[in-house]
Amino acid sequence: MSVLQDQVVQKVSGLSEDNLQFLLEIIDRFMQPEVKENKNIVITERIGIARGQNLYDDDYDFDEMNPEIAKMFGVLE
Repeated sequence: MSVLQDQVVQKVSGLSEDNLQFLLEIIDRFMQPEVKENKNIVITERIGIARGQNLYDDDYDFDEMNPEIAKMFGVLE
């Protein structure tokens, strides 16, 4: 094991289970980005409260309200 690996092991050896779980989730999310496919739907890896949830319907159109939002902010007249 390299010196750097030893330093990392020493840093995490004293962490609680909750902190270790959080650290593992962060590493999984940011160091090894993965995309899961489920029924032809691409769902990114989520952590915390959103884990495993499909947060919107498959047929939901995100851009449907763009013109109305633009009018609200004065972008379109």
